[in-house]
Amino acid sequence: MIELSLAWPDSALSPNSHLHWRARQAARVLARESALIAALGMGEKLNPNAELRLMVTMYPPNRRRRDADNVLASLKVSIDSICKAVGVDDSQIKRIVLEWGNVVEGGKVELRLEAIT
Repeated sequence: MIELSLAWPDSALSPNSHLHWRARQAARVLARESALIAALGMGEKLNPNAELRLMVTMYPPNRRRRDADNVLASLKVSIDSICKAVGVDDSQIKRIVLEWGNVVEGGKVELRLEAIT
């Protein structure tokens, strides 16, 4: 099981943002590298043949209304990097659970990736 806490995703990564591709790319690179470093720092690997469950708890930075599916889409680059770091393919994620947590200053996202038994 892998548990990580990441910063709230940049609004440039939202499917609803209409930024120039360069601005979006800069946010993608930062998200990819941050998630990769966090996952590699754990030093754990998962079974490369297992089906996986991803549990995402979202702690928004404010009370603004948000769609959970857009937050999940904003996390795609981070999730791909985490999967790469732990030795699995993101296509092995068969179940995704999304939950809202309380508002926290700056916002954060907690991810838990585990094999389905």
